[in-house]
Amino acid sequence: MPGDRNENKAQVYLMGASIKRRVLASAAGLACCLVCLQAYANASTVAGIVIQKAKQFGFQAVTLQAGGSIVLSNEEATSVHHAYIEADGVHRDFGDQEPGSRTTMVFPQRGDFLVLCGVHPKMKLAVHVD
Repeated sequence: MPGDRNENKAQVYLMGASIKRRVLASAAGLACCLVCLQAYANASTVAGIVIQKAKQFGFQAVTLQAGGSIVLSNEEATSVHHAYIEADGVHRDFGDQEPGSRTTMVFPQRGDFLVLCGVHPKMKLAVHVD
């Protein structure tokens, strides 16, 4: 019977080593995923999501880099929005935005822009592009 005890200790030791290897492998895999996500976030040109709700933009102003973009998310239950930009030499119409829809607005050049809603004239979002 004393031999059984040593075998049990050996099995417990091997199980412990196996669990440690699995934990370390999982931690390494998680670290790789986090590095990849950070690299993706740094490479992404989307500055953020601007929510449209209660017939207003979630922010009054945003700043982003040239070539960056924002996503307008219509969180209204029933209201349609119609985003457009009119600035010096820039006229862009993003069409109707149904409730629950999202529209990406890309800003390729530097400057100051005003995003307006054709349905709700009091809605204004200032966009500064560096």
